[in-house]
Amino acid sequence: MPEEINRIVTDRLSDLLLTPDKISMKNLINEGISINSIKFVGNIMIDTLEFNRDKAKKLNIQNIISNSLIVNNPVNSLIEDNYAVMTLHRPSNVDNKHVLEDLVNLIINDLSKEIPIIWAIHPRTQKQLQLFNLWENIISTNSIFVVKPLGYLEMLRLNMSAKIMLTDSGGLQEECTVLGTPCLTMRWNTERPITLKENGGVSILVGNDIKLIKKVFYELLDIKRNPIYPELWDGKTAERCLQEIINFRVVKK
Repeated sequence: MPEEINRIVTDRLSDLLLTPDKISMKNLINEGISINSIKFVGNIMIDTLEFNRDKAKKLNIQNIISNSLIVNNPVNSLIEDNYAVMTLHRPSNVDNKHVLEDLVNLIINDLSKEIPIIWAIHPRTQKQLQLFNLWENIISTNSIFVVKPLGYLEMLRLNMSAKIMLTDSGGLQEECTVLGTPCLTMRWNTERPITLKENGGVSILVGNDIKLIKKVFYELLDIKRNPIYPELWDGKTAERCLQEIINFRVVKK
């Protein structure tokens, strides 16, 4: 993944590495980074979430959707805690016609018949759907609410009450963990392994395997929300980052 390549290059150029979890610390040590350069501080993205949680909670879900809809579907069918949220933008999911067509058919014919789906559409994805003549099929399905890209607070509010998240976004995997939203991660790997169910999180890797997505989706429909806070994901990471930077001294040879 481009993000992982950038991470490796940045780590090699840095004197001080601040990690969000102990899995990341172990990875860095295995890569040959000195333990003296690594400090475990927690996840700074969770600081943002906790700072904005109360603001987001005050937003009205139906207003969010009504103001962002690309097609004017009636929103009165949207009920708190009874909808799924979806984001999709990675080339592996949207650049191949057959892959995207299979995903669209699954969403229309199966998933959206079980629960309304709010699809925050990425410009890249919309372009590909239109290019592959799949756009009309999506926007003509009443149980799929296609909305423009949402702001941080709006997406956070939807995630707070979503029954399921379907996404190929890394940040949403982390937010789902803390909010307790069951998450189908539509990728074959993740740079955030702490979010995976086998590591105590809420995320399950399903890639773009239609049978696997369908199987896990139905399994998660009846799962109750279970917020999980990995160690030091407490909203105080920025303070620890600042302290480690202040304390840091480059040892001159």
